[in-house]
Amino acid sequence: MAVKLKAPELSQSAATAFAEKWKSFTDEKQHARGFWSDFFKSLCNIDDEEIAGIEYEKRVKSTLSGNQEYIDVYWKNVALIEHKSAGQSLDKAELQARGYWLSLAPGYRPKTIIVSDFLNFRLIDVALNRTHDFPLSKLPENIHRFEAIISGNRTRISEEEITVDQVAAKLMANLYLELEAHGFEGHETSIFLIRILFLLFGDDTGMWQKNTFFKLVMGTKEDGSDVGSTLDSLFEALNTPAEKRLKELGDELKPFPYVNGGIFAEKISVIDFNKKMRVALVDVANYDWTTINPTIFGSLFQLIKTKEERHALGEHYTSEENINKIVYPLFLDNLQEKLAEAWDSKKELRKLRLELSKLRILDPACGCGNFLVVAYKHLRQLELELTVRLQNLEGKDSDVGLDGTMGLAISLGQFYGIEIEEWPAQVARVALFLTDHQENLKLERITGAAPNRFPIRDAATIVISSALTTNWNEVVSINDETVILGNPPFLGSLMLSESQKIEQREVWSNHPKSGIVDFVSNWYLLAAKYISGTSARFGFVSTNSIVQGEQPAILWSELNKYGIHIDFAHQTFAWENSSAGKAAVHCVIIGMSNKDNGNQKKIWTYENVASESQLQLAETINSYLVDAPDVIIATRQTPLSAHLPPMTYGSMPRDDGQLSKIDSTEADLIRSKDPIAAKYLHRLIGADELLNGKERFCLWLLDASPSDFSKSKVLKERIEAVRFFRSSSSASSTRSMSKTSHLFAQIAQPKTDYIAVPAHSSAARKYVPMAYMSKDVIASNALLTIPNANPFVFAVVMSSVFNVWLAAVSGRIKSDYRISQEITYNNFPLPECSEETISKITQCAVQILSVRQKYPEATLSQLYASGSMQKDLIDAHSANDKAVLAAFGLKNNADDNEILEALFKTFASLSGQLTWT
Repeated sequence: MAVKLKAPELSQSAATAFAEKWKSFTDEKQHARGFWSDFFKSLCNIDDEEIAGIEYEKRVKSTLSGNQEYIDVYWKNVALIEHKSAGQSLDKAELQARGYWLSLAPGYRPKTIIVSDFLNFRLIDVALNRTHDFPLSKLPENIHRFEAIISGNRTRISEEEITVDQVAAKLMANLYLELEAHGFEGHETSIFLIRILFLLFGDDTGMWQKNTFFKLVMGTKEDGSDVGSTLDSLFEALNTPAEKRLKELGDELKPFPYVNGGIFAEKISVIDFNKKMRVALVDVANYDWTTINPTIFGSLFQLIKTKEERHALGEHYTSEENINKIVYPLFLDNLQEKLAEAWDSKKELRKLRLELSKLRILDPACGCGNFLVVAYKHLRQLELELTVRLQNLEGKDSDVGLDGTMGLAISLGQFYGIEIEEWPAQVARVALFLTDHQENLKLERITGAAPNRFPIRDAATIVISSALTTNWNEVVSINDETVILGNPPFLGSLMLSESQKIEQREVWSNHPKSGIVDFVSNWYLLAAKYISGTSARFGFVSTNSIVQGEQPAILWSELNKYGIHIDFAHQTFAWENSSAGKAAVHCVIIGMSNKDNGNQKKIWTYENVASESQLQLAETINSYLVDAPDVIIATRQTPLSAHLPPMTYGSMPRDDGQLSKIDSTEADLIRSKDPIAAKYLHRLIGADELLNGKERFCLWLLDASPSDFSKSKVLKERIEAVRFFRSSSSASSTRSMSKTSHLFAQIAQPKTDYIAVPAHSSAARKYVPMAYMSKDVIASNALLTIPNANPFVFAVVMSSVFNVWLAAVSGRIKSDYRISQEITYNNFPLPECSEETISKITQCAVQILSVRQKYPEATLSQLYASGSMQKDLIDAHSANDKAVLAAFGLKNNADDNEILEALFKTFASLSGQLTWT
């Protein structure tokens, strides 16, 4: 039985010793097994290879040769290893290993193939089509690659690969900067750079004889005077069939094929190069583009055109790992399951191949095409496995050839994108073609032949337009075989331009609350409309704000009209790149359809935004991405539970700090010099003061005598300053408040003692720090208050159950919770409690407050710091949590998902909502 392997920390010193020990061995038959056995033991700490799932000489019938052969080393779920004697071809070894790999059933294929001849290693990530070669002497520097393989974390782009791609992007950026410096920019320059990108790839990846383009560039004059005309002639040749080219065409242009496909079709102006521009072109042509990943390069290349972001090349890179979080559950998992089920049936394999040919993939916010590129790579890999297996089953009589001339089921013509900007749309077209070329190279490595793609007749459809005003059905006829996916713009409602606001209102048919939701909500609503009545499905990456606060009720009320339900989801995680200076946005992923196929739903949860995901199966996924009844939690003006008193907001000064920002030094000065003003000094607290114990005062003049205003110099000056500030405001509502400049702009001070609740709280805390305050302490608008709150209420809102509810339904600022009166508190579904339950919970509140009094010097922030709460305070809260859990009928050890299920069920009951079906 195989064991789950934890990510090892392989020692460089051990790798050095291993390399020194085995550097003189050469014979596969005598020493290959000893080589790998020593590798597993000395580097991977694996003593029992059988338990680890390692098998030597595993019998297999090669799919490519049809013969009974043996895999040198088969490491279940980890790697397939083919070992050769020193000096033998690793290319042939790779071909042999791929034949073995394809002969295994889909569920038994490791993601990595390793080939070696003692003195060299080749690591092949089959799924991502990445290859790394290095000699045995460099094993210590490359040991991290084996760590990634063993841990299963091979989808992350390595720092080395990122560096390679960034160097390439910076070289292209230098070329663009030289062009721009001499007045070349805009549409034609975009076309020019896209063509150069294509030529750079072609020069290093076998589209023609290697370095043909580089030699052409090097053959131009050093002053650059003939570069523009030479490239113009090259572009013309690439757009002209060989038989129609001019007879006087130079020998240096004849090796280039007829490309067509629109890349070289448009006639653009000749660019006049100088010496510096030529040097930039030589540098970029001299770089090795063999290993550049079009998925990564598209995003990096786009930034070349963005002046303000050139310093952060790579900042917005979208990793394949994150893209796969959509691609796999949206359609690839299902197709791989079908392939596994059809593995021994010629009929079912042909049926699946036909199904592949009908697929249509649309990204309605495609940018540089990264999602389309990743989807295309996966589908080509799947088809390759299917085709090889089908040919093996049918034998010589098979009409499904692998000679590179057969009609592939998957083609670029099945891929569609909508992109509002021309530049990324152009990049997307070329990136998809380059990916097709790379997949054909893979096909050639395995079969010895590949289809000839020149001239280009098959291309993806990328429409340059706004997805919000374009009829998606005119881009691709949406039917049961359509898959929609992507990463629409991350823009909050307050960040929209006027034109975007207009488009959003039109998408939402002037819905009264359309101005509240994020821009990405438009794609959800449009996708729901377009797939209505079909078995099509869609999945998007979104900022997590659409499943928090007020937005879910607005968005899902509309989506519900189209019968949409969630099939899978990733709860909030950090959508990061893998490069230096990386940026992270807190995101969710949601996959949806409107025809329930009965499959169990999947939710990936995260302990924190940066942690690895954990898969949970669910019966229903609601709009808050939890397995619970699908209810709408809209804003409420009064508490849902009869046990909870009303919550109010604190008082808003809007006074330029004249009344509300008085520190202790200023307060002492007022007391010593102005006894009239001193009468009205009150302690004021906001969230910062509540949590961190800071002292702050205000002048609270609600019941002040008008005569005191004229007698007190402090009051007179500060009230006048407030009046001036408010009357100078551009907001009419603020100007109107200048008539009562002695008062806070909005007054909501409780007339009783109250519980002070911070409006925002760190998600790292298990509990939101709250405290009782005297009615004489003024609460600012950075606080919420619960007047007339007894200890029972205090215990409830200080419980982990309330915190779980808060985390699920409230809005956030980054990862911090935004506690809302209308959403969080008023909707909290506290059930009817018996007198006995109330008494038990009340005693827990008393104990919590008693423990706090033992630490008078500690602030609330210190008391509730994550990971450093005092044991007696933890114990008091644990007792309280148990009591509140019991009120919901939950056991002491209920986890967050069980708590949420109970909360949503109670909410559905108390609110009278029926769950959607």
